[in-house]
Amino acid sequence: MIRRILSPLVALCAALALAALLAGCFVPQSYSARIKIERSGTYHAYMEGTALHPETWHALRRVNAEAKAGKFKEPADLKKAKDEALAPLAKQLEALKDDKRVQSVSPIGDGRVRFSVGGTWELDRSLLVLNKHQTPISYAVAEDGSVRLRVKDAIDGPGAKALGVVTDGSLAITVAEGVEVLEHNAQRTPTTPQGAYRWTIGPGSTQAPYLKLRFPATEEAAEASPAASQPTEKQSAGKQAGEKHPGGTGKQSPAPTPKK
Repeated sequence: MIRRILSPLVALCAALALAALLAGCFVPQSYSARIKIERSGTYHAYMEGTALHPETWHALRRVNAEAKAGKFKEPADLKKAKDEALAPLAKQLEALKDDKRVQSVSPIGDGRVRFSVGGTWELDRSLLVLNKHQTPISYAVAEDGSVRLRVKDAIDGPGAKALGVVTDGSLAITVAEGVEVLEHNAQRTPTTPQGAYRWTIGPGSTQAPYLKLRFPATEEAAEASPAASQPTEKQSAGKQAGEKHPGGTGKQSPAPTPKK
């Protein structure tokens, strides 16, 4: 199969690319994230924490500075200015209501929100390189078939640095049985087969979390899949028909003639 190379897209302004679910307009301040990688290459990701909406944050700072300078003579004027500063955030939160991957998001003041997001993605190993901003993980496939995964922007991204925000986060990645971990830069490693590779993100973090994996062959993964052990609807129907009508006909087979 001919493999295509996808050009990297513009870097996301989020500290973890899973926050792309928040439309790329928020900068996480603190987060806890979990990723589970299956044998098939499917992976599930979940993230919760607090994030800052840059446009609203800047607008509120400007309003507060103007209030201290005595610009607003009446309380109603100050309230109107704050409502206008909060309008972009309110619009963004309204738009997120239709995204099923956003489980909850609510304002907590000063242009910040508390959120929880999650979803399921697929590692398409027919692609040599994937670095799309809609996905939590970027990856590259080597000639030997191994896959190097990187959790994009898990450390302070450009948006956080521009705002002077220090991101604090924790990340846990678990891999299904049969997926071999060849390399990693995790700070803590699993102590049990079901354990996780763990990273703590904070001031001084410079390397994005990565794992180099070898997945089982496609046939092996398919055999290990629960779906593979389940009969199809057609097979089930055929089995039921065979039980009711031996030989596949609509008539019962005649009883054998006793020997004299």
